[in-house]
Amino acid sequence: MLSPDDVIYKKRYVWNRHKNALNQQKHHISFETASLAFDDPFHVEDFDEWNSIIEERYNVTGSVTGLINSTLVTVSVVFRGDLIRIFSARDAGPMEVKDYYEQFTRYLG
Repeated sequence: MLSPDDVIYKKRYVWNRHKNALNQQKHHISFETASLAFDDPFHVEDFDEWNSIIEERYNVTGSVTGLINSTLVTVSVVFRGDLIRIFSARDAGPMEVKDYYEQFTRYLG
């Protein structure tokens, strides 16, 4: 369900414009930038059991700057049909970085 404060970006992502502004202030990452994590072929999707009370949430970790000197972000999302609703985005934590590079290494394997 969309609200008047929702933004649809590239016909694929949706978010609340106010949450995007707050996220930029708190984590210095816009949802536009965070959406690039999904373009990373090595991105990791982890089920977020802790925040999946009402609906299934996932944390997606991926690069937003390419593979050389990559900046990894973790994006909290819900998949709703053809849309991906973004709730938050932040720098990936140590375990998320580890999981990402383990998957990357397995792929190159």
